[in-house]
Amino acid sequence: MRVRKTGWYDRGEAGLPPSMARLSPRGPYADGWFPLAASGELRRGRVLTRRLMDEDVVLYRSASGRVRATRAHCPHMGAHLGYGGTVCGEDIRCPFHHFQFGPDGTCVRTGYGTPPPAKARLATLDCREVEGLVFVWRHALGKPPQWELDVRSGAGFSRPYPTVRALVEYPQDVIENIVDYGHFVPIHGIRHEVVEEPWFDGHRMGTTYRFHPAKGADAARVSSVAPLVKVVVQGIGVGYTEIEVAQLGLRMRTRFAVTPVDAAHVDLRMTTSARCARLGPRGAAGLPAELAARALTWLFWFDTRKDFPIWEHRRYAQQPRLAKGDGPVVKFRRWSEQFYSAEGSADARAGSADAGDPPAAEGPTG
Repeated sequence: MRVRKTGWYDRGEAGLPPSMARLSPRGPYADGWFPLAASGELRRGRVLTRRLMDEDVVLYRSASGRVRATRAHCPHMGAHLGYGGTVCGEDIRCPFHHFQFGPDGTCVRTGYGTPPPAKARLATLDCREVEGLVFVWRHALGKPPQWELDVRSGAGFSRPYPTVRALVEYPQDVIENIVDYGHFVPIHGIRHEVVEEPWFDGHRMGTTYRFHPAKGADAARVSSVAPLVKVVVQGIGVGYTEIEVAQLGLRMRTRFAVTPVDAAHVDLRMTTSARCARLGPRGAAGLPAELAARALTWLFWFDTRKDFPIWEHRRYAQQPRLAKGDGPVVKFRRWSEQFYSAEGSADARAGSADAGDPPAAEGPTG
């Protein structure tokens, strides 16, 4: 499956444009799960190289269909496995001396029949395949996964439709938009009705709201089928939605995630699927549902692109001067602190703000 790439900028094969490559860091890297590919990009036997937090990660799908993730370089003599590496059954083979490494990173074979060296162990990464995306776990202190991603059954829904955009942004700031109620009307022209107050529980947070058009002659008519949107976030940068338009018998779901490519750039990935109950059991997840999922995807990108130039040129306000109606921004930021385990992370985030900002009170959150 080919993923539709609709980049705000085009990273291309030659790397980042020079003007963007010089951008200063937006903040420290958070711990958590981050997607590096859509499932359809990784067919059996394929090897992919993806960038995560300024380092290469190699992905491959074995003959049995399992997805694996490893560090990029062979422990034998340093060859890059993403450039000429091949899949041999459940193993990956280095292009240089044809050393093969099993799923746990153990060297199981050399290219010339000698005993595999015990110390030549390939560093592997925890990975999961969830709702059409391949996630890799990253922790600054090298700890194993601290939580698992929620997995929803795809029964009755169309196949996940994947898209990705490359942005100049920071994962936490993208997710903060969910609780930044103040920007809904001026940027997106929609009013929100909070159905479930934002909650923060361990590594998860969420809320539910109903959206209405802010104005217009047809506002009342559109409001009669206003979608109910439930949002759940796990860690910094990963979440999903459940969207229901009851009068149309339509349910949609998305899985979205913000992957830090380097200190200033991210890939914003999303998969979308739909179910049209009015079409009956056989047609609920068929072509009409797939078309509805694609339509929702492009509606999302069309609307979200209004945020892109703001995100790109924004600076982090360490002490925001909040007003009534802004939403629980401070609560969100306090919840987010748990995902930065690297020494000095808080100071690094503060350092990306304007040093001229004096301390300020939290202010009302509305």
